[in-house]
Amino acid sequence: MDILIILGLILINGLFAMSEIAIVSSKRIRLQNKADSGSKSAVAALKLSDSPSRFLSTVQIGITLIGIFNGAFGEASIVSRLTPFFLNIQPLSNYAYELSLATVVFGITYASLILGELVPKRIAMQYPEAVAMFISVPMTWLSRIVSPFVAVLSFSTDFLMKVLRLDQSKNSSLTEEDISGMLKEGATAGLFEKTEHDIVARALQLDDKHINTIMTPRSDIHYIDLNVPLEETLLRIANSPYSRFPVCQGGLDNIIGIVDAGSLFEQQIKQQQINIQAITKTALYVPETISAMDLLEALQKNRSEIAVVINEYGEVEGVVTLRDILKVLVGHAIPINENQVSDAVQRKDGSWLLDGGVSLDRFREVFASAVSFPEEEEENYHTIAGFIMHQLGHIPTETESVEWENYKFEVVDMDKHRIDRVLVSEIVVESDSSAFDGE
Repeated sequence: MDILIILGLILINGLFAMSEIAIVSSKRIRLQNKADSGSKSAVAALKLSDSPSRFLSTVQIGITLIGIFNGAFGEASIVSRLTPFFLNIQPLSNYAYELSLATVVFGITYASLILGELVPKRIAMQYPEAVAMFISVPMTWLSRIVSPFVAVLSFSTDFLMKVLRLDQSKNSSLTEEDISGMLKEGATAGLFEKTEHDIVARALQLDDKHINTIMTPRSDIHYIDLNVPLEETLLRIANSPYSRFPVCQGGLDNIIGIVDAGSLFEQQIKQQQINIQAITKTALYVPETISAMDLLEALQKNRSEIAVVINEYGEVEGVVTLRDILKVLVGHAIPINENQVSDAVQRKDGSWLLDGGVSLDRFREVFASAVSFPEEEEENYHTIAGFIMHQLGHIPTETESVEWENYKFEVVDMDKHRIDRVLVSEIVVESDSSAFDGE
């Protein structure tokens, strides 16, 4: 009977240990979902989680009292019954009480560690939300019963925290790093596909990505000039891979608006007189310092799929579309027009032919590399072309090259003063085998 009582106390101790780990380890969002579904135990678990000082004080009071009862009861009942056993062993009779006490202490400690700590905590770690909901209601009632003691302990704990100048606020908000970590865990566990993980991971980076790394630069903009004859304009539109164009009067410094090629051809099909200005919509202008996330919000707010990027002097730097943002999210996997040249093409020898306007992030994606470029953080440049000119210190000519880390960047095509195409190859370091050759 005495052993059963001690075993019961140890199991109760296990419940306290289990509840402590469960409340601390449980995911708040899962408990909140259960609470929203009407689970009262989930609501109770959330309240315990919101009052960690009160909850932990309750647990500690319970564990401490059980430890005292175990020690006192074990010594009073079991030691006295075990002592005669050692008295009957002549060599040990002189130390019968001490050996009985040591045996009881060892036995209770072992049982407490296994049944009162390790196993319950393992269960709580494996099923944190279920355990938290299971123990939440009884723990809430126990907290009310011992509330005077809990109040003293909570006050003492908070006072000591203030003396030590430690932050007492509970920081339960998720950070971007937390979400990224959970995404990796989910992908590793097979909860979702790698593609899903990659898309969400890229979405989290939208706020850190400047649009000048994804926009079409001024030199590559396909636009409609109202001063150009209509027949020539329609031919340019037909041969362009794009469907929306800035409408200008004499050049990009005088943009009137944006026109959709589909609307032009609709006029043509209906045999109406083509009037570009009549179907031109107001252009959305955004500063070059805006992030991709802010751009997305601006496009949604204005119900537009294209924006004109301007610098601090009001000059046009480029255009950026909703498709450019989608390319960031899906990793440039959006099918392109058959007339549009890919920004990265791998050759048979393993080298890559890149567009000079390829962003540094796109480069890292193509080469699956974490390479960092010089002064990149200072935002002195955002593209491979910018990196090459930064390294050379002048506008390069064809065949000029630079090396960085284990990559060689060779300029293979120039469009006037703009780097159009760059050949990138990995530098293979050959080991010197002569040192291993025998004489």
